Amino acid sequence: MRSKRLSTIKLAGMLGLLSAIIFFICIGLSIHFSPWFSWTENWLSEMAGSLGETPIWAARGISSITFNIGLIIAGIIGILFAVMIRKSRMFNTCSGYLTTFILFIDMSALCGIGVFPITVGGMHVLNALVLFALIPMLLFITGYALWSVFGKKWWWLTNILCCISVCSVFIFMFTGAKAVAEMIAFCCLFAFLIILSIKFLSLSFDSKEAFNRKPVSQ
Repeated sequence: MRSKRLSTIKLAGMLGLLSAIIFFICIGLSIHFSPWFSWTENWLSEMAGSLGETPIWAARGISSITFNIGLIIAGIIGILFAVMIRKSRMFNTCSGYLTTFILFIDMSALCGIGVFPITVGGMHVLNALVLFALIPMLLFITGYALWSVFGKKWWWLTNILCCISVCSVFIFMFTGAKAVAEMIAFCCLFAFLIILSIKFLSLSFDSKEAFNRKPVSQ
């Protein structure tokens, strides 16, 4: 039983890191293939095209393809990360269950941004709004789930990331720096994934955090 749970936790850790790595590599490549891109004048999604451009998944060539595929793959792996956390049964609290649910929805929205690029309009905007609205909520609620397992310092960590992600809204409102505001929010989300994944990968059979609580019965 412990071996299975630890394997699930380790798998979750690898998936979380992989999702973050793929996201940042594909964003970096998309920027490289978009010499016209401006951090202050453009949204990140504009590297995939503009409203009404065709073909909808490759409106701007390799930049569009890299951007859309990167978000789809990172989102799918992020969904699996949420599923593995739930299967590991580490966070057997209301906040823990809510954390995995919101993470699942958030990563689905990330995937949706790639499936419905900016060229299609409405569905893209909906997925983007869901994604960015849920990031601070996810970080805030996760703080309580992590506090019960890893200690109060994790509550402070996630709440600092939550505050930074909220600040991205004000950065956009007062400076108009579109992509900068988006990337700050993304960095908060994936910093959370990376830090939590590294913690998962560091756990062992002797880790009290992983095995000091009985699973909640289904």
